[in-house]
Amino acid sequence: MAYVDGIQRRGMKLTLKEWTQATGGEMLTGDPGIYVGGDRPGGLSIDTRTLSEGDWFAALIGKTGVDGHQYLDNAVCKGASGIIVSNREEYQVKVASSYPDLPALLVNDTTIALGDAARALLEKFSPFVIAITGTVGKTSVKEAVAHIASRKWPALKTLHNWNTEIGLPLTIFEIKPEHRVVVLECATRGPGQISYLSMIARPDIAVVISIGPGHLSEFGSVDDVAGAKWEIIDGLKKNGIAVASSDPWTGRPYIEKFAGDVEVLTFGTEPDSDYIAQNIVRTSHESEFDFVLHNEQPVHTTIPGTSHADVMNALTAVAICSSIKIKTDSGIETLGIDEIVDALRTLPSTPGRLETIVRESGIEVIFDGYNSNPLSLENAIDAWSMRTKLHNGQPVKRHVAILGDMLELGENEIEYHRKAGETIAEQLMRDGILITVGQLASHIRSRADEAMIDEIKKHGLNNFDPSNPTGGKHFDTTDECATELKNYLRPGDLVLIKASRGLAFEKLLAEEW
Repeated sequence: MAYVDGIQRRGMKLTLKEWTQATGGEMLTGDPGIYVGGDRPGGLSIDTRTLSEGDWFAALIGKTGVDGHQYLDNAVCKGASGIIVSNREEYQVKVASSYPDLPALLVNDTTIALGDAARALLEKFSPFVIAITGTVGKTSVKEAVAHIASRKWPALKTLHNWNTEIGLPLTIFEIKPEHRVVVLECATRGPGQISYLSMIARPDIAVVISIGPGHLSEFGSVDDVAGAKWEIIDGLKKNGIAVASSDPWTGRPYIEKFAGDVEVLTFGTEPDSDYIAQNIVRTSHESEFDFVLHNEQPVHTTIPGTSHADVMNALTAVAICSSIKIKTDSGIETLGIDEIVDALRTLPSTPGRLETIVRESGIEVIFDGYNSNPLSLENAIDAWSMRTKLHNGQPVKRHVAILGDMLELGENEIEYHRKAGETIAEQLMRDGILITVGQLASHIRSRADEAMIDEIKKHGLNNFDPSNPTGGKHFDTTDECATELKNYLRPGDLVLIKASRGLAFEKLLAEEW
């Protein structure tokens, strides 16, 4: 296990000279000893619309063709105290001619320069770094780990959804002298991206949580997704460890295939796991379970979540936080089991990720509009269907599911949506209705209708309308659904709202119902 030098540090930024050395750039103007980022941590902007006076401006070239060099004059006018560029000509025309003394750094690629500088910053100040990836659950585990670790040490975590080659460095630039632990979420849209992020982060602990069908339009198969996720170990520090699921289908086979000689701590319900969850009891508003660490005595805990995924995410956080070791002047600091258990009781919810929203109308919502794929949808349905009571203690009168397209699933996208229809039909047989939105989600509805009709015929049920067995309605667009939604909901409903981000399901919440 790698240790962290806990000596108190000052000025958690890099000088212009250090940026130049880290990026291999050319210092065009400026004092080598000034701090890039101005007078505050994180004082580096990539968008002139949000740039604060005194920030440095990095002129990035976006994947859509937007070139930050077009806005150099805007940055200077708004009070930028320095700039990072990759286009010498644009710099000469828009900056040097009028502001020859403004500090400036020329690099080959401004995006890569952000990563190079972030890596140098972590190397300079040596916090304990945890890097997390997976198909689903990355944000929940990140939030849980940061929540638990912050009980003992100041912890920096990925901000917003900054989990890409741009967002990860921007998070790291927010580091302050007191931060001992840094928890970073790493996402991917193609092969090699997580490897790149891992080489920036150089984690002490690399985490691979749930693996399933997601971004298949980029990868092609779940095996390819797994290979991309396991790139998280590429930048692992010497003597660092990996934490991964022991699931016999989506966990252990990939450990055997990709982990190599890296030490791996496993978590799950399998008896050969290093961290085992057992005696799981899920109620309407919380879950209880025992976790066993390395064949020691079981430890009982309670968490706010109600799905099986919530239990696994909490167990993942236990495995990670139990493995943090920080070297200080007085010795090695770790988190005790009692501290971890106490923190688990108050795990935070994440806005937009299975977020509970209580409407004034008496309708309660589980909102998850950030992303959707077959595994995350299954987890969401699990959490939603477990709920039998609202937060006011009253029983749920109806379970209503509003489901939209799951995007980026590749050539088998229809099959995945039809499978989701089978899953949701099981709940609808009890007390629910289904509303779907989008071309792909129409296959959720059609398969759910088929499954319901089969059950109606099989059991002779007469409490369903054969012409609309799943109730509700299908809408082509989110706007159409938003307009009519109030006609399908009533007080006492527990409503699951879930779709990929592209459907902008937050529009549904903006309506009165």
